[in-house]
Order: sequence, then structure tokens, then C-alpha cells
Amino acid sequence: MTKTRLLLIICFAFLLIIPISAKAFAVKTGDSIYIAKDQTIEGNLYAAGASITVDGAVTGDVICAGQTVNINGIVEGDVICAGQSVNIDGVVNGSVRVAGNSININGQVAHNAMVFGAAVNLGAEAVVGWDMLIGAATGEIRGKVGRDLYGGAASATIAGEIGKDVRLKIDNQKTDKSGLTIIDGATIGGNIIYTDKVEASIASNVVVAGEITHNLPKVRKGKTITSWAWGRLYSIFSALVVGLVLISLWHKQIKKLTDNMLDKVGISIGWGVIVMFLTPIIAILLLITLIGIPLAFILIGVWLIALFISKILVGILIGRSLLDKLGNKKQDSKQKDSLIFAMVIGIIIAWIIFSIPVVGWLICLVAMWWGLGGIWLYFKKI
Repeated sequence: MTKTRLLLIICFAFLLIIPISAKAFAVKTGDSIYIAKDQTIEGNLYAAGASITVDGAVTGDVICAGQTVNINGIVEGDVICAGQSVNIDGVVNGSVRVAGNSININGQVAHNAMVFGAAVNLGAEAVVGWDMLIGAATGEIRGKVGRDLYGGAASATIAGEIGKDVRLKIDNQKTDKSGLTIIDGATIGGNIIYTDKVEASIASNVVVAGEITHNLPKVRKGKTITSWAWGRLYSIFSALVVGLVLISLWHKQIKKLTDNMLDKVGISIGWGVIVMFLTPIIAILLLITLIGIPLAFILIGVWLIALFISKILVGILIGRSLLDKLGNKKQDSKQKDSLIFAMVIGIIIAWIIFSIPVVGWLICLVAMWWGLGGIWLYFKKI
């Protein structure tokens, strides 16, 4: 049923676009999507599923969302994908724009690569023809970048060839270790400009054609910490208010929904990734048309509400699990009060975890995927 609904939504969006675009495309959904080596997709490929593997050829773009994405074949256009694990081992004659937990590029990208993830790896045999933008907790650049490498990371290692400049902002939390490491064999064709609290570790055999500039992070004023603390408190109390409303109106549904999230953790997170990244794509397609604009705004509005609620649901789940382990189980007549207490405890714990430097944003992202997938699985059964 879920696959049918998702397919109908995507097809409806594309049917609206057909009058203004005659370009071919293929839409594929399912738990496992596979494009064989001898198969060619004419035009764009739009895919959503737990596992997506492209061993064949795509003459247009690949736009996808899944738990695991593998691009092993040839894509003539761009690759725009999101997933828990995204692996580009083939040839992309356009640009790559991907986001996920683990991103590995071991193939060839003719134009730009924009990569966002917890772990970003450009393999030793990989080539990015133009610029590469990274946003990562850990970044390893061992291949070749034709022009600039820029972005930010908690830690970054460069061992390959950069055609022009390296411009990185390093959010290193360790004061006794370099956040930026450039090892033997690396070649920088321009300048190295980086921001970090600690000086970079640059091997003596590294070739740098330009200058090396080390910028220290801007010193935060005392009021900034206070503002941050008040911001966290405001966020917690806002979540508590919304959670209280949700439990007051739908406490039985919330209990059932969170039970399902706990029983199907992997499936919930996988569908959360798909819904998070596929919804804006559908909305953009709808915005291209005139008659689809109102539906696009409604879709984005519902999506944003679901994103906010998703973290609250995870907080409720954490609180319920903690109270159950402590043996705090109430009678049926007090289920609502018990759920409210679990919500308060869980949201406070969750929001503290989300505030942890470096890894907090990643945990928050996974929590959003988990909650969003739980919402999707619940409503698709209604």
C-alpha cells in the first residue's frame, strides 16, 4: 500500500510537468531497486527504496532516496541522492550532490561534488573534475580534485591532488591534536586557507604551490554562551508544549506509533530518509507547474510539521523506554499521565544529547529520520 501511494504521488507530480517537458524518465519504488549492467534508462531515473543499485546506464539524472545507494554504472547527468550509505563507484558525467551518514566516492565525477555526511571519503582512484564541497564530521580526500576543495569538517585528511585552493573551516574539539592533516604525497596547486584552533599537521613532502594561511576561530563573547543556553531552554519548552498537546489529543495513537517505531527501528529510519529527501524533490517538481503550486506549499507545510514532531516522538520513546526499565508502569486509567511524564523526561534527555558538539547534529538527524519514518509507517496503515 505504501509503495502504491508513493508511486501515485510521484506520477501525479510528473504528469503535471509533462506538458512543459518531453524528456523521458523512469520512476521506480520498492524495497530493492536494481538497474542491471545491460540495462539503460533513457532520461532521468527517480527512485525511492531501501536499497538502490545502478550497475547500468542512465542517460539523464539520477534523483533518489534510500537506505543504501550504489552508483556503479554510467550516469550522463547529475546524481542527486540521499541515504544512510551512498557509494559512487561508477562514472558521473555531470555533478554529484549527495547527503547521508556515510558517503564514499571511488569513481569519476566530471563536474562538481557537493557532499554532506558524517563520514566523507574520496578514494585514491576517484576524480572530481571541478570543485568539491564537503560538510562532514570526518573527511578523507585521497583522490584528485580538479579545482578547489572547500567546506567544513570536524577533522579532515588530505592525501591526494587538489588543482587549486584548499579552503576549510575545521571545528576541532581537541586542543592537543590537529584537525587538518595533509600527509606525504599530497599536492596542492594553490593556497591552503584554513580555520582551526590548532595548527594543521602538514608533512614535509607536501607540495604547496601557494601560501598557507592559518586563521583562528573568532572568540565568542560571554553573552553567546548565555544566548545559546536560553535558546536550548526555549527549544526544550517549545517541544514540551507541542508534546503535551499531542498526548492530550492523541495519547493512544502516540503510544501505538512509538511502539511501532521501537519494533521497526531500521525500517522506520530507512523510510524517514526517503520521506525527508524525496518530499522536497516532489514539491520542487510541483512548483514548476502552475496548478501544482498550492499542493507544493501544502506538502512542504506538512513536511515541516512532521520534521518537528519527529524529534518529539523520539523523545517520548526514550522516556517510555527509560521508565519501563525502571519499572514505572501505570494502570490504564493513568496512561495519559504516564505518557506525559515519559515525554518530559525523554525530551529533556534527547535535547541534551542533540546539543553534544560534533556528533549531536548527526544524532538529531537520525532521530528525525526515525520519527519521520514512524509517522509514515503509522499513517500508511490507516
